[in-house]
Amino acid sequence: MGFFKKDELKLLWPFYLDALIATILYIYPAFHILYFLEVGLSLFQIGLLSSAMSLSVLLFEVPTGAIADIFGRKLSTIIGMFASGLVLFLIFISHSFYFLLFLYFLWGLAITFFSGATTAWRIDLLKGANKEGLIQDVEAKMHSFFSFSFLFSGIVGAFLVKYFGLIVIWPVSGVAFFFAGFSYLLGKENFIKKKRKKREHLKKFISHTKKSIKYSIKNESLFILLLSAIIATFVFAFAGQMIWYAFLQNLGFKDHWFGYLFSATMISGIFAPHFIKKFVRKVGKYKTYLSIIIGLMILFLFATNFVSTLIPALVFFFLFYSMWDFLYPARTVFFQKFTPSEMRATITSFESMLMSLIGIISFPLAGWVADTIGPQKTIFITSFMLIPIIFLYMRIKEKRLK
Repeated sequence: MGFFKKDELKLLWPFYLDALIATILYIYPAFHILYFLEVGLSLFQIGLLSSAMSLSVLLFEVPTGAIADIFGRKLSTIIGMFASGLVLFLIFISHSFYFLLFLYFLWGLAITFFSGATTAWRIDLLKGANKEGLIQDVEAKMHSFFSFSFLFSGIVGAFLVKYFGLIVIWPVSGVAFFFAGFSYLLGKENFIKKKRKKREHLKKFISHTKKSIKYSIKNESLFILLLSAIIATFVFAFAGQMIWYAFLQNLGFKDHWFGYLFSATMISGIFAPHFIKKFVRKVGKYKTYLSIIIGLMILFLFATNFVSTLIPALVFFFLFYSMWDFLYPARTVFFQKFTPSEMRATITSFESMLMSLIGIISFPLAGWVADTIGPQKTIFITSFMLIPIIFLYMRIKEKRLK
């Protein structure tokens, strides 16, 4: 049997082209923080840009999802891709912070056009071709292809930034979106226009949503996990890329080196998930495993306060970031253990909404704190934010794995 099954490439080549080729040109993630620092933005202002995008996603995720359902996932995806590329080119020529804020809000809107539609389009294609059995395999390939390409995007970005400067990230990343958009423009679609839902369907939807949210709040284990997710969102802001990059830059890390750093962080994500199940069985319970990982994260963040040179700072950076790769997949499985199947999508969406809301607040707050006391001290105080999560996990009732 070949790597690609019969008719798989014929159906899905635009998606694979996006994941394998366009993503290599998407050098934005590794360098955007550095660019904004270079043009004189404070960390607080950079946090506001993240908030603008999060707010836009929060407001438009559902309406644009409806557009994809009514007019087709292909059209929605193409609009989102070309709009994203256009926004990046406008950022390239922008010199006003307030215009940047507006553009980031627009980019959040553009992202909602393809964030769910692209996956739905891909799955509909497989179902229409009677290849539903390939869905899990295809989604795994997409994840692997994106991870593989992001590893190379950092290297490509490092080369371009070294010779053309940080400003090059915007047109190159814009081209990545345009390339993906043209690829999807040539793709096939298996879309059947759905009839408009009747009023009783809307009532049922509202009733189900209320029931799911009420369940997630009343169920002690789910409520604890939701609280821990809120705290983790703050941690992701206060000890995230924005703060770490500023800290490493202060220690003399050169701009183009961040591309290699970004590529290196992709490696743990490729291998870590394969060891989680074994480690969880070793300690017997998910909450124990997760508490150990959180404990290690606390240790690495705390130790950062005593670093004064680049090499140990990079060591703690890699150790801390690798812990996220060991944490999130296990935490997702643990969360789903307490989620009823009939409420799973709604409760998961509710959690995502909570995290988006907290993100709107936490990123500007983290930026303001870092501007006030410095990135290193900000990372240090974040270690104390993680401590309550361990106590929360310990309150969850869980049977020992056999």
